[in-house]
Amino acid sequence: MTTMWRHMTGAERILEVLLTRRSVSPRRLQSPGPNPDELDAIIQAGLRAPDHGGLHPWRVIEFRPQNREALAWCFEQEKLRRDPLASPTDLRRAREHATRPPLLLGFVVSPRERSMIPAREQWLGAGAALGNLLAAAHQLGYGAIVLSGERCFDETLVRQVGVQPGEYLAGFISMGTIREAPPQARETLSQDVWSCWQGDLLPGAAGEASGDGDQSIRPSERVRGS
Repeated sequence: MTTMWRHMTGAERILEVLLTRRSVSPRRLQSPGPNPDELDAIIQAGLRAPDHGGLHPWRVIEFRPQNREALAWCFEQEKLRRDPLASPTDLRRAREHATRPPLLLGFVVSPRERSMIPAREQWLGAGAALGNLLAAAHQLGYGAIVLSGERCFDETLVRQVGVQPGEYLAGFISMGTIREAPPQARETLSQDVWSCWQGDLLPGAAGEASGDGDQSIRPSERVRGS
């Protein structure tokens, strides 16, 4: 990536760091995790995400070390509700999901029901905040990942961790110092998500006015950015 920015400005260096962000599995993390001041800065980054109406339709729950064993019991019981025949290995793994991460947060989406802002925009705002949290952790030199799965839909578990009616447990965020680098990311082209709108299908557009149907772009076709 460094070859892209031959004479990088400060802003370009920040962008270069963001372009190297990867999700890092908890098994590749070790202590220390972000300290309280760093966690506060990470949350402030989340609060700077685009947010129509300034509703902040999300919040985080920190699971501190002294409470991890209690959370591990909750994870274990949730696994047993899902699979009464779960093996000791499966139960151990369920407990480790609660005890292994150096820093563990629950990310909760809290849509404001009595608001003129559509729920889908509130979910987008929450997602943008989540992205900022992960990017901020990466900027500070930590690895992070969001893990969801079936436990986030277990009504007993979500109540045990403090999620209120009308809220949604979107996932658990693990953060810590990277002990082992994750595998290299698969290369994805910008053109996979980048297209350009062609307006020549609209009434009065040049393509229709000319009567040359071959010049029009079919709705199913995309002109990719270059």
